[in-house]
Amino acid sequence: MNVKFFNIALATVVAASAVFADGEAKETAPATGAVRMITEATFPPYEFRQGTEIVGIDVEICKAIAKELGKELKIEDVEFDSVLPSLIAGKAELAAAGITVTEDRKMMVDFSHPYVRTGIVFVYAKDRPFEKGEDAKGKRVGVQNGTTSADFVREQLGQDPEMFDSPASAFAAMKSGKVDVVIADIDPAKNLIKGEPDYDISDFLTVEEYAIAVKKNQPEFLAIVNKVIDELDASGKLDEIKDEWTAKADALQEAEGAKAE
Repeated sequence: MNVKFFNIALATVVAASAVFADGEAKETAPATGAVRMITEATFPPYEFRQGTEIVGIDVEICKAIAKELGKELKIEDVEFDSVLPSLIAGKAELAAAGITVTEDRKMMVDFSHPYVRTGIVFVYAKDRPFEKGEDAKGKRVGVQNGTTSADFVREQLGQDPEMFDSPASAFAAMKSGKVDVVIADIDPAKNLIKGEPDYDISDFLTVEEYAIAVKKNQPEFLAIVNKVIDELDASGKLDEIKDEWTAKADALQEAEGAKAE
């Protein structure tokens, strides 16, 4: 999930967030009693709501980081295109929302070691298949606002996408005939077509990596974040977290689908 933030508002936030001394400002880990995570909780299995609680893969990773620091984790849910600006503005120490690492974003924040390799795909009706990028040229393409799916439509297809607040909203628009196809990250795309025999997904259109974002110039804090991710990966715990929350997200979606019938 990703976006370019080349606009005046973000530039102002970035400029306001950096105070340089001797050419570079360096900040350490949060001094408060909690580590604040900012996210957008409509992206299962990475972050989603289970009742009133925000849960998921990213939440578990950030809980492990907070534990390493001897602090509790506090989570704030915002629109996806507000996640990185909020981090830059100092409203959180960690941004985790299935955030794809891009060169543009590296200019604004620092990223942890990647913990997921993924990509975006088409979601389409089987009677109108979309397999390659050019298949969508000139079509109405639904995407979540602020994501790399939106970037793909603009940069690779040379057109503006139809914007929605979530992949589910874009999928609902496709089912009602308002868009021709949806582009989304593979995990939400898989969730969208569960129980939907008339719909399918394509092969990867891009290959991406997810990582946790922190404010720039915090090398000691970033080192702790990387240490936790590396240890989770080496121990096999990261795979356990992914499997557990993928299964829970699937079960929740199936339960919600059953209620709707």
